[in-house]
Amino acid sequence: MLQAKTEYGRIVILSSFTKEEILAWKKKTQFFCPTCHEPVIVKAGSKTVPHFAHSSRSNCPSQEGGEGAYHEKGKWLLFQWLKHQQLDVQLEANLPAINQRPDVLIKLKDKTVAIEYQCARIPPEQIIQRNKGYDSQGIVPIWILGANRLDRYNRDQIKIDQFQLYFIHQFSPDFPLTLYYFCPDTLRLILFQDLYFPTKQRAAGKMLIKPLNDMIFTDLFRISFFTKKKIYQIWKGEKYIFRTKPSRRVYGRDLAWHQWVYVNGTHKESLPSFIHLPVSAQYRMVTPPWDWQSRLCLEMINPLAIGETFSLGRCIHFLRHHLRHAKFFPLIRSAANPIYQYLQLLEYLQIVRETSPHCFIKQNPIPFYQHIEAALGKDDQLMDHFMKQNEGMNVK
Repeated sequence: MLQAKTEYGRIVILSSFTKEEILAWKKKTQFFCPTCHEPVIVKAGSKTVPHFAHSSRSNCPSQEGGEGAYHEKGKWLLFQWLKHQQLDVQLEANLPAINQRPDVLIKLKDKTVAIEYQCARIPPEQIIQRNKGYDSQGIVPIWILGANRLDRYNRDQIKIDQFQLYFIHQFSPDFPLTLYYFCPDTLRLILFQDLYFPTKQRAAGKMLIKPLNDMIFTDLFRISFFTKKKIYQIWKGEKYIFRTKPSRRVYGRDLAWHQWVYVNGTHKESLPSFIHLPVSAQYRMVTPPWDWQSRLCLEMINPLAIGETFSLGRCIHFLRHHLRHAKFFPLIRSAANPIYQYLQLLEYLQIVRETSPHCFIKQNPIPFYQHIEAALGKDDQLMDHFMKQNEGMNVK
């Protein structure tokens, strides 16, 4: 922690003092945690931001989150950045009503915002519980991940794990899915927006990297979307990888899916091109797009006769083990359903038609290909069609 209180109740932020002053404090003063009131010790090495620390046996809530030198430095820099903008900002404010202490608390005219700078892994239950606490107090949480968790795959994609999914923000249904990162060593703030997931381990998005001092607080709420042409350009390459990746190098769920496809009398080279399409709510799916989309098409839609009807509810029940509940994403203010989004794409392609809200009729048979060359050609043709039809349009 960056601040503690003296026995007389004075709050002291060590980073505000010189090395000599810190040494004097350390010799003559006992410090206590503002949250649990236990004694804390001064940490003021040459390579770390001066801070306080509990003993290893402490159970104080303020210890949650994996505090370390990287985290302390980033927290202090974010606090200073906001303070220099003349905002009403507090460092490590204690919120006794919910027993939480955000790294930085900002009080605006009609809102209170809690900034959490998260550099280490913590249990998902802890993230969800903290967000519930903030919500109960009408506080808007913004989680900024340490840039030590950012792993770029290429210009438009990052490698992502399930832990980072819990930090995706969407402040309104019209706001792009957004991840925040900050590097205290390079002083760079990073926004990664409008996320699409071609696999479970990768996300495509619009990336903005700027020096912290070239940004202001409201820049956290700037909006940047892919054009539809761009996302289909990316997906064109993803579909090629999907078709041509050797099946002998797959394991776990991927291997189970390949076996399932074989049991259903086909191969991934033969699947229709409208399997493995981008949907913005893919983050809610446990399995990658080609997995659940193929199961929906092959087991739900393909056996139906032309003109036979089915419901969205039936599809959701069928894929219930593939779909994460929206409650796991409290930072996302949208009720978007990836299964419904996919059915809308199938309607655009005239495979199905929505006859009434959430009720569909099978309109045309599902085509399969005889060889991979035909499949690759149809994949390119479909992506080119999407790009042409939506050229210049933003994805929302």
